[in-house]
Amino acid sequence: MKASRDWVCIRLLTYENESEYKYMERLLGVTDGTLPNTVFCLLSPDGKTKLTRPTRGPSIFRTPENMAIQMKRMASRYQTVVPDSFVAPVPLVDRVDLTMNVAASDNRPMVVFYHPSPPDLQILVESARPVVWDSRLTGQFMYAATSSKEDLKAMVNASGKAGVYIVEPDEYGVSGKIVRHLAPDNVKESLKRELSQALANFQPFQKNHQQHIRDGYLFGIEWETLIPESDPMSVQAKQRFKARFDSRP
Repeated sequence: MKASRDWVCIRLLTYENESEYKYMERLLGVTDGTLPNTVFCLLSPDGKTKLTRPTRGPSIFRTPENMAIQMKRMASRYQTVVPDSFVAPVPLVDRVDLTMNVAASDNRPMVVFYHPSPPDLQILVESARPVVWDSRLTGQFMYAATSSKEDLKAMVNASGKAGVYIVEPDEYGVSGKIVRHLAPDNVKESLKRELSQALANFQPFQKNHQQHIRDGYLFGIEWETLIPESDPMSVQAKQRFKARFDSRP
């Protein structure tokens, strides 16, 4: 985590964004329509020059310690032009339902910014930037922003009032429990304290991979991606598991 501070770390949406899907296909150099569900590569500041060979994951570094050392070494080649006062934008996921799904998959709480007025929503999100990038909170939450009240339906007992909702997703990211709601005029004063408290109270689900999949099929829960999954190994594994599930007594 410390080594990553010198890098711009981007989590692409794989099967939820067509342009990102095509970009990763070119990066990995795979046949059209066969993109695996994970891609890893370190790039220079121009966003084009590959500093490592594109792979499915960072296993090329062998150990986390070696990865941190190599990342520090590569970052030292470049002179930063970003002033110390710069605060990065809030790392928003495209949609609230997708944010909840990702948060559940990562076993993390999420934050939803809501305001029916898009300009006011932007002001609300901007006011949270310094808190979101606090060293003790960075990477601990998934974030979404919306001006549509419909997007709040999956959040149990959502009031529909403008502000910031801190939410704990359920095990499958189908719904979420609201931990706290902050009014827009209370964000600057209270957001850091409330996020810290929510993180301290958060209890991640203890998931068994096979049981989690079985229960998902039992409950009729299956996430449909915007772009059909194209990872051959993953698709085949799901087909085998579903066939066993469907043929059970």
